[in-house]
Amino acid sequence: MDLGSDCLKRWEFAGFFFIFFSGALLHFAYELSGENVFVGALTPVNESVWEHLKLVFLTGVILFFLEIGFCKGISGSSLLTGKTLGIYIMCGTILGGFYLYTLFVHHNLIIDLLLMAFAIYLGQTVSFKIAATGKTTVATAVVAAIFLLALGAIFVVFTFRPPQLEPFRDSLTGRYGIG
Repeated sequence: MDLGSDCLKRWEFAGFFFIFFSGALLHFAYELSGENVFVGALTPVNESVWEHLKLVFLTGVILFFLEIGFCKGISGSSLLTGKTLGIYIMCGTILGGFYLYTLFVHHNLIIDLLLMAFAIYLGQTVSFKIAATGKTTVATAVVAAIFLLALGAIFVVFTFRPPQLEPFRDSLTGRYGIG
């Protein structure tokens, strides 16, 4: 492993804890901001499963920029591609895992936290494996950037205009979105 890969490995490992604990703190950001709509655009505004995906999205994006800044020997294209795929894996694992486990047991905070940790582990592992290879192309990175920006845009739009579907329903109030 070269110095860039060593740096990335350390950052991806520390990133697991960064995403988990920063994500947990972001859970309360909207409420603590006095329900500021700008804060709500990228942090959970209610207790829907969808809104909780913002926790790993935002912290994953922040981690990407930190890694770009500190791990100089890593291909930016590979890091962007890896981090984008990792974020999608985290979101998909949380969304699918939640509905899978609630088929068998009642909603449980401990299981939610374990599921989030597992999702972050999977996402960070995939992110590292792709980024460490350094073999992605600029075209792949452009596609990854489009997918990452699209996901961010979807989070913002669905905060204010969510589909009236179960993943978007606040489990406490039955309401949808920011209202």
